[in-house]
Amino acid sequence: MSNCGIKYLRPVEVEGLEIQEVINSNHSFPNHTHGFHSVGVMEDGGCYCRQQGAGSSFVKAGEIALFNPGLVHSGVLTGQNSITYRVFSFEPVLFEKASRDLAKKERLPEFNSVVVEDKLATCSLIQLKQSIVAQTGRLEIDTALSRAAAALLIRHCEVAPKVPKTKEPAAIKKVREYLTENLSGNISLEELSKVAGLSRYHLLRVFREATGLPPHNFHIQQRIDHAKRLLRTGTPFAQVALESGFSDQSHFTNTFRKYTGATPTQYAQGQ
Repeated sequence: MSNCGIKYLRPVEVEGLEIQEVINSNHSFPNHTHGFHSVGVMEDGGCYCRQQGAGSSFVKAGEIALFNPGLVHSGVLTGQNSITYRVFSFEPVLFEKASRDLAKKERLPEFNSVVVEDKLATCSLIQLKQSIVAQTGRLEIDTALSRAAAALLIRHCEVAPKVPKTKEPAAIKKVREYLTENLSGNISLEELSKVAGLSRYHLLRVFREATGLPPHNFHIQQRIDHAKRLLRTGTPFAQVALESGFSDQSHFTNTFRKYTGATPTQYAQGQ
């Protein structure tokens, strides 16, 4: 990442929107998820946004990658030197509001494809970013956001069916909550087994079926998400590392970079 440029935009005019700009990156991401809708615009190069093999998805320059909340995905380069891309992250409240405005739907919409080529959607996203950088004013930024959301929702989304609350096994729900509430704990598989009331081997199988990740990866993901929230508030790095469950600042920095492609300093300096 020596020649890589990373910038974050968090416009005060649009709560719940974050734009990450990455130039000349050679960073590969492990399997991970997001708690929001994420749209990646590939400008140069290409990578697998789902692992190579069965169910793989490759995104190349001129295409966009669409990730629903909770979708397990990676970011694996294929040998070229670097890639340049932008990622637009929309918190659920933004998509819920846009869905109500456009389709009078109350439920959260979902993307129905992973990789698409759509010049209209791409242009609308770039115009949104340009309006924010130019600080054109609330009205113009709101207009650009509405156009970008409409291009994505109308062309690439459908309203998710109402899922019964009983779909996720109660045991897995308990484990997810336990891991989220104990970020700094050195939790053992035996401990989780007791929480779930399942054998260790059964727990590993059903947890991955339900979340797409093994428990330890899910726990790391929750730690990173918590750290990002703290960094956005200006919390000192040492405190962020401690409250997010990392043994020291070096461990925190290395893990944060592995999952986000940025250092904590780069992330915290986003505007």
